[in-house]
Amino acid sequence: MFQLEKSSLFFEGMAKDHPALVQNIEIVHENKMALDESYHTPKHFILNLNNSLRSLIFFVENSIKNSPDWLRLSVKTFREKNQREYDIIKKLRDVSAHQALIFPAESIITGLYRIRSSQEYVAKIGMGDLKGPGNYSWDLAMKDTDEVFHDLLVFQSMAFMDLEHAALGECLGITRKWFFHVKFSTKTTPYDEVVDVYEMLCDFSMQILDFVCLAYAEKMGIQFDMTFQNPMKEFNCVNTLLEVDLYPSLFSEWWEDEMSPLNFGIKLKRHSGDSIKAYDEIHYDCYQNLCDGKDSYKSLLIKYRDLPVEDWLNEENINEFHSFIYLNHWHFKNSFEGGLMEYPIQPNEIMRLQRLGKIFMAEHRKEKLCTIESTGGDLKKQLGAMCEKI
Repeated sequence: MFQLEKSSLFFEGMAKDHPALVQNIEIVHENKMALDESYHTPKHFILNLNNSLRSLIFFVENSIKNSPDWLRLSVKTFREKNQREYDIIKKLRDVSAHQALIFPAESIITGLYRIRSSQEYVAKIGMGDLKGPGNYSWDLAMKDTDEVFHDLLVFQSMAFMDLEHAALGECLGITRKWFFHVKFSTKTTPYDEVVDVYEMLCDFSMQILDFVCLAYAEKMGIQFDMTFQNPMKEFNCVNTLLEVDLYPSLFSEWWEDEMSPLNFGIKLKRHSGDSIKAYDEIHYDCYQNLCDGKDSYKSLLIKYRDLPVEDWLNEENINEFHSFIYLNHWHFKNSFEGGLMEYPIQPNEIMRLQRLGKIFMAEHRKEKLCTIESTGGDLKKQLGAMCEKI
């Protein structure tokens, strides 16, 4: 099951009727997120750009062929309304798939920015041109932005900024854009222009996902209350890398406030690192608090068998519940001696307990009251069945 289906009642319902469609929607969206994350890392950005081109055109073509009428009509309608963008993206996909990878050209602006919000900045003083690709020396071109950050900002640092950054909400930064020159003709239209390939691809892909989801909602008579499209200002948390993104600890000291990175790619990498660290810490803490014998193991089986489902995840029980359900095999192993032949409970029973626990937690996150009750009931039965064998 993909994440969209697990996290949204809307997509859970869509997946029951059109499972492949939900998977394709998520793939298009994930490829866009990968572009955002890798925006300032040219090698990864180029690879993600080419993957995104292919997945998007596959989504369009697959939605028109052998699809239900509502989907075929919505995609055709959107394509016709955005024919220029589709023609260009389709051509880029064809080149990428059959000739060579699309290698966009870059444009860089450096300068002093004012932070208006976590996603939007204003360039107060800038050097460079974002209207088209630029020519850069070999030691700066196509390098990761953080790798050349200080090399490109020496003049701005000396001319415009005091070392302690006394002006709150202002710091130096670098904005990048990615362009590609398209030159081809369709049966009706010639194209010869330089396009912002990231902007065009992301706008088209996210808007078509919203268009399809709204069409499905209309067909089913339900609400679609989220959106994939998130319009961004010219200088934003994706295309701009600021000083505060790279050394937030200094800005926390200078601005006397807790600062953290704003750039999407850096935030995502930090989150990934924090998740790995948290995973490690959770397992370490759980190991320190395992059941230490048959009686303590059985007492927890009885506790959650008899405790109302709505109390399993309250503040008092949530950590214990998570540990006992997800790492039940650890609790069991620490509580019983012997081998598989001597154990009162077999591995398949513990696996069933853990599986039912994960299903219950997934339904609880979606706040589905009816299935919370039913899946909680299934878990209670398994707790009871295991309890009777000890």
